[in-house]
Amino acid sequence: MKPAFPSSSAPNGESPHELLDQAIAWAVRLGSGSADSQVHEACNAWRAAHPTHEQAWQRVQSVEDAFRQVPPANGALAHGALQAATRMRAAQGRRRALGVMSVLGLAVTGGALGLAVWREAPWVQRADYATAIGERKRVMLADGTELNLNTGSEVQVVFSPRRRLIVLRRGELFVRTGADTGAMIGHRAFWVEAPHARFEALGTRFGVRQEESETRLSMTEGRVAIHAGDAPAVIAQAGDGYIIRANTAEPQRIVDRSFESDAWTDGALVAKQMRLDAFVAELARYRGAPLLCDADVASLRVSGVFQLNGPDPVGRALEALVRTLPVRLQHGTGDTLTVSRR
Repeated sequence: MKPAFPSSSAPNGESPHELLDQAIAWAVRLGSGSADSQVHEACNAWRAAHPTHEQAWQRVQSVEDAFRQVPPANGALAHGALQAATRMRAAQGRRRALGVMSVLGLAVTGGALGLAVWREAPWVQRADYATAIGERKRVMLADGTELNLNTGSEVQVVFSPRRRLIVLRRGELFVRTGADTGAMIGHRAFWVEAPHARFEALGTRFGVRQEESETRLSMTEGRVAIHAGDAPAVIAQAGDGYIIRANTAEPQRIVDRSFESDAWTDGALVAKQMRLDAFVAELARYRGAPLLCDADVASLRVSGVFQLNGPDPVGRALEALVRTLPVRLQHGTGDTLTVSRR
């Protein structure tokens, strides 16, 4: 008996969603354990009938190849889900029907593995996170990743069945990538995308900071592949720092021992013989009004641990500078402050 599946004629105005529905139906039928040679031949004929059929088939297979490995003992469950989805499609529409198949769970040898076939779009999870000037935020993502946002930052998190992506729109982030143990098709790639480069995490802890004309990478643990322009990927190791500038494709390795780039995640700025102008620029990121440093004191050195928690952390840090260095604070137009020579 012929299965109740679409004919093998070329699509006539069929949408990609409709073709994907057909591919899903074939995949579940073949994995049910009751498919005979005629069903396999009919599926092959449908795939060969038009390139878009094969594309839909490959998409389903790439998402859940495990359907081809379902033990016969579990075939009844798959077949039952297909029948339920078919009935629901007739009664309530295609979207609800696909929901039945998308949550199908099948037991396989070696433990329980959730097998699913889904259209990718409904499974894409998006979330936006942002911090105001002076604010820091820590977020635990669904894959176990710890995401830290520094002052004045904004990101979009996009999780799909194939990939985990964080888009850095402005500011600075630091991530400790999660194990992603709950992913349906295995461990997914983890990417951070910034205006001047893309970073592929290879199991790691790292920070990315976006400035007007450059992107900075700071490594704490593991490895990250830097993709910038058409240049070959550069592998950054623990302890490395890189700058990717807007007008150059090749990442530039930097060594800066004067500032702990990830200390802010623990609520502190840690400086070790850091130039005063660089330290003031760092403080300015946490202040809602301009904070400047005169050129004649720019080369003075700063060392210390400056707390970001509590009220007015910038004010407290500036008071410490005034006590320990030959500098003073000058008030300018509005709320502008300038660190100048005493």
